[in-house]
Formats: sequence, structure tokens, C-alpha cells
Amino acid sequence: MAGLVAIIGGRQLSPAAAAHVQALAAQLAGRGFTLVTGCCTGADQAVIAAALVGTVPVEALQVLAAFGPGGQGACPVSAVAAVEAFAAGGGAVSWWAGGGPGVPLRARLAGRAAQVINSAASVVAMHPGRGSWRACRLAAARGLPVVVFSASPVSLGAGHWQPVCAGSLWSSAQRWMPRQAAFSL
Repeated sequence: MAGLVAIIGGRQLSPAAAAHVQALAAQLAGRGFTLVTGCCTGADQAVIAAALVGTVPVEALQVLAAFGPGGQGACPVSAVAAVEAFAAGGGAVSWWAGGGPGVPLRARLAGRAAQVINSAASVVAMHPGRGSWRACRLAAARGLPVVVFSASPVSLGAGHWQPVCAGSLWSSAQRWMPRQAAFSL
């Protein structure tokens, strides 16, 4: 495989945005990348849906769920049915990512997001919300490549956003370019 790409993003996507996520996931998997995503509605669910319909091979996706089997500990924005269908189809699901049932939900979600980022070699964020932007900042701080699809990307620190311009699926993407430290003797 070519590397592990985290696909993250907002919890509410339009049908067109969800289809875009699925097409990007299929393209990345088709190029030999393994994908990792979370367990929420929106972008995570769109990636999982791509595996459920076969456009992303099941073995090319890892799902980190902040809840347990049967939806134990899930919340209203958890994509329980999609995650369980993925697991039932032989997909790799890490249950209780971010902490077990005794860990408060907010802390579990933050821990799960950190696990997603810490397992990845690069990050693609689709229409990120508040939590996704925190994950992007974590990825940038780790020096990972971060690409976003957002009409108004936020700063990830010292640096700037640059258009990707890498084909029709990527035409609206921007990549974070960290400012390079000055070299002095």
C-alpha cells in the first residue's frame, strides 16, 4: 500500500458533498492508499458508505469508532448502522477508540480523533467542522500533509493555504504549506 490517509470532515454534508467524499475515497484506494476514518455522520459515514457499496475495497479502510458494538456509548451524530454494517462485512473496526465506556463522550471523541491523526501519513478534510479543524491543527503540528475542501479554511499555524490543482476531484482543494524556518549559521 502507498500509505495511510485519514479522511475526516464535517458531520453534515449535502448529498453532492457526500458523493464527492466517496469519489475521493475510491480514487485514493484505487491508487493504493489505505484509508482511516472515524465513526460519525457526514464525511466519516460517506467514506464507510464507499466501502459498503464496493467502490472502496473493505480491506483498504480502517474505522475507529468512539463507541462499542451495538452502538453502546454512541451519540446522535454517530453513524452506528454504517459502522456495524462495515464490521459485519469484514471491515476493520477499532471499537472504543479514544477510551472505553467509562470515558466521557467528548473526551472519547477527542481521543478517537487523535488516534485517527496519529495513525495517518496525511490528512484530507472534507468541509471540516470545529472538531475536524482541531484534528487538522494536530496533523499540521505533527508535520503531516493536510488537504482541505473548505470555502474558508482556517489557519493551522505559521504558514498558508495553496491550491492543489491536481485534477477535477481535487480542483477545490487547498494544501497547508507550513512556513519554513530560516536557516542560519
